[in-house]
Amino acid sequence: MNTRTRDFVLLGVVVCVAAVSLFLGLRGRSPKIDLGVYEALGAITAEETAKSLHDKTKLLLIARDTGSDKNPSLEAQINAFQQALKKHRNVNIIVERFVASPMTMMATGGGIPPDQFSLILEKHKDISAIVVFCPLPPLSDSDIAFLRNRKARIVVASSFRPDYSGLIKQGVIEMVIAPKQEPPPSDASQPRTLRELFDREFVILRSADVGIGN
Repeated sequence: MNTRTRDFVLLGVVVCVAAVSLFLGLRGRSPKIDLGVYEALGAITAEETAKSLHDKTKLLLIARDTGSDKNPSLEAQINAFQQALKKHRNVNIIVERFVASPMTMMATGGGIPPDQFSLILEKHKDISAIVVFCPLPPLSDSDIAFLRNRKARIVVASSFRPDYSGLIKQGVIEMVIAPKQEPPPSDASQPRTLRELFDREFVILRSADVGIGN
């Protein structure tokens, strides 16, 4: 083997070793998600919902089933919600997970498909409160009348939509918990509790906040 051939072989070995090292390094990395915000959302949503509930209440939680590849943020939100409600022994929680393809979720704006929402409501007729961890589907006049007759408190933990104001005024939705539109000030102190983290990231909207009676 002459000197030039040997140099090419050594260069090839170095390149291969570097490529393998880079591959193994990247393979071992996984994106780290800060779940604290979602845990705060789940826990405080549970606390705020429980404030208006009476003894021996059945609460229905509706959230998307993300399949075998669980969505860590949604699962953290649901787990925190369930853990927080364990302190309220009068509340019996029922969880319904709906299945929707990515295309369906795009078509519904991330909300539960109307047919699945109706089926879930028909399945649980003795519910005192409904918490939805996604946008509501568009509601027809008959849907609104049906929900008002059910007299179940509905809490939506999702981004705020303009039609929610009307639904709150009509008594269909009791409370919307939505992300704040503006980021916290750059000099804001770091939150030390779930409540402080929640207050920094989210806002609670009730009838008084949408001008009911005006």
